[in-house]
Amino acid sequence: MKSANPENEYVPLNLRISVRRDTLRLISEMAHDMGISINEVFSFLAEDSVIDLELLEDLNEVDIPSKCSIDDLKKALLRKRLC
Repeated sequence: MKSANPENEYVPLNLRISVRRDTLRLISEMAHDMGISINEVFSFLAEDSVIDLELLEDLNEVDIPSKCSIDDLKKALLRKRLC
């Protein structure tokens, strides 16, 4: 995974998380199929979930309302589809 910051480095973290048994089974199978550890699967999943955020030029310009109606949400999704 490429980073926008060439000086980026891996930082080891000791995390304690809870997942459902089915989720752990699937992640374990995924790790086995890929020939990597469960820790590496979680690392890849975490990186993939945020990698696009680095590419946004300025998140300060994104307006996130504190609340919206269902109709407003539907209109916003419809506008997004039409773009």
